[in-house]
Amino acid sequence: MPVQPKKLTLHLLDDKFTVSKLAQFAELPQIVARGEMCFSARTDEELVVVTPDFMAPSNVQQEIGWRALRVEGDSPLKEAGILPSLINPMVHAGISPLVFTTFNTVYVFLREEQIVDAVKALQHVGHTFEHKEVNVPK
Repeated sequence: MPVQPKKLTLHLLDDKFTVSKLAQFAELPQIVARGEMCFSARTDEELVVVTPDFMAPSNVQQEIGWRALRVEGDSPLKEAGILPSLINPMVHAGISPLVFTTFNTVYVFLREEQIVDAVKALQHVGHTFEHKEVNVPK
């Protein structure tokens, strides 16, 4: 039986983010290890970190100009349907998101120039947006 798409409340974070690619065995930069709102993934090929712009490591391959959407409320890891309900409308709109799932919620990173189209696509399928003051320390 197919899972009914879940209607979510989303929040667009104010800050801009940078996606950085480091060498596979690079040490995790201290500012990333201790900073807030940092995401990292190590594979057999690379170490990728997503940080607010001001925390981005220097002298590495980077993509700047990313924004983040956060799913509000509890989003347990075992709950089916959350990721497809976010990703499918954006993919149909020609948007390629970068997604990080935590124990508490889901973060979707989008290129800044795609935000308006992403919001329209997500609202079209019933998701709502909530303004909330969330500041990443500077």
